[in-house]
Amino acid sequence: MVWAAFRSEWTKLRRPSLLVSTIAGLAAAASLFVVLLFAQAHARGGSPSLATLARPNGLVQGVDRVAVLLGIVAFGIAAAQIAGEYGLGTLRQLLVLQSRRLVLLAGKLLGIVSFLVLALVVAAVAAMVVALVAAHARHVPTAAWFTSTGIGDLVRELGDLTLAVVGFSVLGFAVGLFLRSSVSAVIVGFAWLLPIEAVIIRIVPGTLGWLPGSALQIVAEGGTAGFGYGKAIAVATAYAAVAVVATAVAFTRRDVTA
Repeated sequence: MVWAAFRSEWTKLRRPSLLVSTIAGLAAAASLFVVLLFAQAHARGGSPSLATLARPNGLVQGVDRVAVLLGIVAFGIAAAQIAGEYGLGTLRQLLVLQSRRLVLLAGKLLGIVSFLVLALVVAAVAAMVVALVAAHARHVPTAAWFTSTGIGDLVRELGDLTLAVVGFSVLGFAVGLFLRSSVSAVIVGFAWLLPIEAVIIRIVPGTLGWLPGSALQIVAEGGTAGFGYGKAIAVATAYAAVAVVATAVAFTRRDVTA
């Protein structure tokens, strides 16, 4: 039953207008971050330096810089997809075919998350190809990138980014379902993740890592000196779990009238 709901969601998600634009947009944004990273790298000293980019984790640095952008886009797309179902009135029709609401909800969430993870993978591959070209243009040796250490760093970074994107997607899905308006959900989400959290952290630095957006950003970065990776995973998981439970309760109890 969940598989049928999952396939139904992918029927909508694979529309060229959404699939191609999302993947192409994320790939272009990730590639731009990498180009800027190498263009601004200093020959001697500075951060980043060309010598730093030649290290085993040099390939990871370009992908790491785009983590926040990927997360925000994932939040917006997830929120818009579920909220749009209310606005277009298609959710009510789907419930006629599948009356088991939790099954339909699970299939939709899994479909949206898998869609965004796919977009992340393609964007990461595009960023890595651009990084190789940019490294060649700046005469940065890349042999260390493909050592066991470099490959291990890359796999860990992609894993961390995937977890962060899943977290942002779940939060976006929850906000979209509660607000039932694509525009409102995207505006509220972006406002919280960008200026509001930044202001809160600036006023109360101790909240860094305890807010949903900052926790997921730290997960994407693999942890920071001030907030460990394990703690960030625990905080992000708690937010995601609350979002899933609240979404399930709201979806099963609230009437779908549109």
